Parts: sequence; structure tokens; C-alpha cells
Amino acid sequence: MKNKGVKNIEISVFGELRILVDDVDISQAIWASKKKTALLEILLLNRQRPMSVTRLAEMIWGEDEEINAENALKTLISRLRKDLEESGLNGAILTVPGGYMWNPDLPANIDVFRMEELCNTLLDAESLDPDIRDQFEELLHLYTDDLLTNSNLSKWITPKSVYSHDLYLKTVYRYIDLLNQEKEYGDIIRVCKIALDIDAFDSMLNLELMSALLKTGKNKEALEQYQNTTNLQYTHLGLKPSDEIVNFYKELIKGEKNSEAEIEEICEELRKGKPDAGAFVCEYAIFNDIYHLQMRNLKRLDTSMFLALVDVHRMDNKQMEALELKQVMARTLDLLQENLRQGDTISRYSPLQHVILLPSVPNAKMARIVLERLKRLFYSNSKNAKYIFSYSVTPLVADN
Repeated sequence: MKNKGVKNIEISVFGELRILVDDVDISQAIWASKKKTALLEILLLNRQRPMSVTRLAEMIWGEDEEINAENALKTLISRLRKDLEESGLNGAILTVPGGYMWNPDLPANIDVFRMEELCNTLLDAESLDPDIRDQFEELLHLYTDDLLTNSNLSKWITPKSVYSHDLYLKTVYRYIDLLNQEKEYGDIIRVCKIALDIDAFDSMLNLELMSALLKTGKNKEALEQYQNTTNLQYTHLGLKPSDEIVNFYKELIKGEKNSEAEIEEICEELRKGKPDAGAFVCEYAIFNDIYHLQMRNLKRLDTSMFLALVDVHRMDNKQMEALELKQVMARTLDLLQENLRQGDTISRYSPLQHVILLPSVPNAKMARIVLERLKRLFYSNSKNAKYIFSYSVTPLVADN
């Protein structure tokens, strides 16, 4: 059965369920009932196939044995049809042998199916002709959030949502590959920022964004993006950055020196960079390089060096929220930097840990004295009253 007199039906299932009939939003009438909303979500996402009464009842009411599922479903179908018909959607739900289905002849544009159609075409794209470019841009405009984020059917929706999310990212990667072939780095920056609004933790998007920023001379912005990325992964996921991102950072800090210089010029440049007070703080990739440099000196000069690991956690052993973790680890880092020597090196190793190189400590007793002093200073701050500061320290021995 086809609707007559309806010019346009737009249905969005990315984010909240929304239905526009001739540009009029009719979603509110459906949202009034969670069960009606759930029924409509199921029928929409399975628009090409019938859903049996048993399956629909199981998905909507679960294992509620007190419900006469068949009668309850008939009543629910009737109410949903009435709401849709009052909004001009006659014949939207069909009764079929053994169940119900969304009317496939209804002239409705449903965003998730348009997205899949676009992705299936674009993943095989070999070049960026105007039509292909327009389709990629349509995809970026279409996918604005995960599938039905407020649905009560999360157990059933989640696998479909993950599939759509992964398909979207895979297609965006293809777009970025083609833009790289054309050296359109400005567009890569724009596309990455749009996609990162969807998935801020995606390593490949962050890496492509930083690389494009670097290629367009935006070194400072690339460094800021690196810092934002690593902070997000530390505080929200409890992860260290990927090897690819760490290697990018090492290349970034090298800077670009395209012209030759006299040694006096280099000396003058180095003299201008005054070291910060206290210990040196760096990313773990740089910490690792400093460690190997110090180990060479250890072997050549026959000196001592110690490695310390500082842990901070709550006394009640509860997991910290992201903001709390950020604040307590920032206070700890400030404490370490201000109260260690300029020759010492500090790096964040994990969400709750800092690692420290102590190259000028003469023996194990002195190393423990240094760490105990830091521990006392930590507890002297009333903001740290509910946290435990612990540490371990070990001597480093040069390999033969």
C-alpha cells in the first residue's frame, strides 16, 4: 500500500529516532511510549523482512511470563499505526503471515540504509571524481552519531551500531587515502576533525590529522593534537599511545631544518633555550631515548643511576573519574618536577604512574631518601588526603 499526498518522508536512526513527514517532525507522538518506540525501531531496522510475533514480543517484553505477548503486541501495533496514520503515514506497518513488517513500498529515506549504500560504493573508489567526492561528503553529513543512542533495546541495537560505526570509519579512511594521493592536506584536516567528533579515540584519524597539520606547516597545532590525543587515551581508556603515534611525536619534535648553518649560529640558538627549573618532563618515547643515552654514560664513566616508579591511587581502591585522575596526576607531576634535580627525567608511564630517571643519585639509600621526601611532600597537600603515594626504586646496571 502506497501513501498518497505525502511529498517526503525522512527517517533518522543515527542518534535519536526522528521522523519528518513533509518537513514536520512527528517523533514526539512516538516517544511518549517506550514500547511503541522500540517496536518502530525494530521494524525500521528490519524494513526488508517480516518480524515474527514471537521475535517481536521477545525483543520488546523479554521473558515477562505475565504478559500475553500476542495480544499485547496486537494492541501495541494498533496504537502505533494510529499515531502514524494521524501524521499522514497510512499503511506504514503491514500485517504478514506470522508477524509484521515495515512497508517496503513506503517512499521513506532512512539514513542508515543510505549510509550503507554509500559505503558499499565508496570503499571501491579509485579516484576522487566530482561525483565520488560528493558522495563522501554526503556520508560525512549523514553519519552524525551512533545508532539509536537512546534506545531501550541496547542489547539488540549494539551489534548493529558497532557495524555501522566501523563501516563509517573504514569509508572515511578510504576518503583520506584518496585525499593523500591528491595531496589535499587541508581537506584531510577538515575530514579528520569531522570524524573525530564521532570517535575521538581513533588512533588512525588522530595520526592522519597530525600528519596533515605537519605537512601544512601547523607544527604547533600538530603538537597540541598529539597532547590532546595522549591525554584522552590516558584518562579515559587507560592506554598508552600507539607505537605509530609515539613515532610521529619523535619525528615532530625533531623539527625541520632545511638549510645548513654555521656552528656559531647553532650555539646561539641553543643558548636561547633556557631549561625549565626542576626535573625534565617528557613523553615516554623521549624518556626511552634519554634512558639509552644515560646507560651509555653509565658504562663509559662507571657511574650509578636509579630508576623509580611512582604510583598514585585512591585509599578506597575505587576507580577515579577522568577529571579526578587528571587533577591528582597533574598535582603529582608538579610535585615531582619542582622537587627533583634538573638532571632528573620524568615521564607519564600509565594512567596512575610516573617513571623517573635519577642519574646523579650515588646509592640505594640516597635514592630511597629522595623518594621518601617526595612522599612526605605529597601528603603535606590536603588535596591528596584520600590518595596513596607509593613507589619502587631499583639500580640500573650497564650491560657488558
